[in-house]
Amino acid sequence: MNRVKSVFIGVYPMVLMAILGLASWRIARSGAWQSWMGPLLTAAPFAAVLTRVMLWRDVARTSASFPWLNALAALGVAASALAWWRAQPEAAAALGVAALGAATFALYSLWYSRLGRAPSGKLTVGQRLPALELLGADGEPYSTSALAGHPALLFFYRGNWCPLCMAQIKEVAGHYRELSALGAKVVLISPQPHGNTAELARRFDVSFDFVTDVGNRAARALDLEMKDGLPMGMGLLGYDHDTVFPTVLVLDRDGVIRWADQTDNYRVRPEPSTFLPLLRELAAQKPRRQAA
Repeated sequence: MNRVKSVFIGVYPMVLMAILGLASWRIARSGAWQSWMGPLLTAAPFAAVLTRVMLWRDVARTSASFPWLNALAALGVAASALAWWRAQPEAAAALGVAALGAATFALYSLWYSRLGRAPSGKLTVGQRLPALELLGADGEPYSTSALAGHPALLFFYRGNWCPLCMAQIKEVAGHYRELSALGAKVVLISPQPHGNTAELARRFDVSFDFVTDVGNRAARALDLEMKDGLPMGMGLLGYDHDTVFPTVLVLDRDGVIRWADQTDNYRVRPEPSTFLPLLRELAAQKPRRQAA
């Protein structure tokens, strides 16, 4: 199924642009705006959202199903159907294009975005996270065992190619002063090519641990590997076809999982306000050896 989704997300943006281009061209060429306004309503609103997400990379999350955009797409189909009923010029063709636009957006928002994951039983709250052997941004071996004695925030993210992942990292980086003051460690883990991880560390220049999960070994050990999760075409940039389910963990000083977010929709991600209070609470707790 993930292979089908990979092909879909590789093709869908081209379908979106084709609908926009065709509808705009027909309105300009024939003036049949009553017919072709429908297809525009099925494509233009999401095209604007997608452009914002891809270019600005400042949108870390969206609604789960885009209800308003789906409503606009349905309205677009209705508008083209009305034009067809009134025998407007080119209405039959426009109705077909509007139906395509609404259907493909529904597939994206209601089917593609769902990851179909089962929560990993290895990340249950109260369990100790096993030591993960990773590769640091500096090219040196990195182990999560080094987090002992600090509360920690771990992000498993898909890679630099994922705009929502980049926005989420940017969002958390905005809190780095508070996180540093709390003594909290932030670890950002991706199976992407290591050069991309090193580039990301240079770009943000914050005291976070940017690490590579070489061969997706840690994700596989934790049942977080997403087989064939890479969008079609991204492999040309050096990314592996298998990626990771977006996941956020909070660990206490002893490496015990105190909170976990295993989203089943890659567009639905936790707000910092969800985990920052817990990190403040953990930072305020004395290490066990001092409390004894």
